[in-house]
Amino acid sequence: MKNERIPSVRNAHGCKIKKCCASCQHKCIECDGTRVCTLTMQNVQQNFKCKKWKMADSLKNAGNNGGKVKCKEYLIYVQEIRNSITKQERKTLEEIRQMFTEKFGSIYVME
Repeated sequence: MKNERIPSVRNAHGCKIKKCCASCQHKCIECDGTRVCTLTMQNVQQNFKCKKWKMADSLKNAGNNGGKVKCKEYLIYVQEIRNSITKQERKTLEEIRQMFTEKFGSIYVME
């Protein structure tokens, strides 16, 4: 199965996108890292392929030169905040982003 080739397509900007669960609009990743297909509600692997694959919105713009790279420290910070609080205490991404920037500065590697 590891040697099986994953088909790919190109988005509007010419970036090659593999047609698998990792790039699908219908994927959902649970807090524990479990990947779930929102169409079938089944647990799947990142390289799972199905006939209902649809490119994730975030990948449609890949390659248009408008993106920014978030720093690793920020991503770890978000994960730690989300893992340490209950649903009642849950903060929005904007609130977490504001907390990080007040303590450490920009969330981006370069601006």
